[in-house]
Amino acid sequence: MSHSVTLLWWGLAGLTVAGALAVLLVREMMRLMLGLGVFLVGIAGMYAWYGFGLLGVAEVFVYVGGVLVLFLLAITAMGRDSESRAIVRRLDVGAATVSLGLGAVLVLALRGLLPGTSPVAGATVEKTADALLGGLLSHFEIAGVVLLVGLVAALAIVGGGEDR
Repeated sequence: MSHSVTLLWWGLAGLTVAGALAVLLVREMMRLMLGLGVFLVGIAGMYAWYGFGLLGVAEVFVYVGGVLVLFLLAITAMGRDSESRAIVRRLDVGAATVSLGLGAVLVLALRGLLPGTSPVAGATVEKTADALLGGLLSHFEIAGVVLLVGLVAALAIVGGGEDR
């Protein structure tokens, strides 16, 4: 594998991590959405890297083009000043520990797919379905569980701050 191809993979990985860190660390809502967009584009690039171009295009159209734009529309339609859009966060040691644990599980599950492997050449819809429902099914399910845990955690954090 050429050196520039490995640099491309690490560039996509860096883009994805930078977007995720922006979502975690930025307090202003519009910049948070920008970080989410960068993260989603990085994920789409990873899909394309591994030969799943259909999933990469779907990621861009559905999540970046649909969901992210809907979030941005909702944020701008709220009509509040910029000070009220700042997110107040505190460090939750339990949530950080769970996140690190899930990250370690993902790294261990995906370690065979790091740049030592070459992208899949000539992937078709049938090959993509076979890979996702065959050998990569466990990876796909782990990603689904991680997203579900993230959604539940976000709902718990948002719901926990309300006065009842």
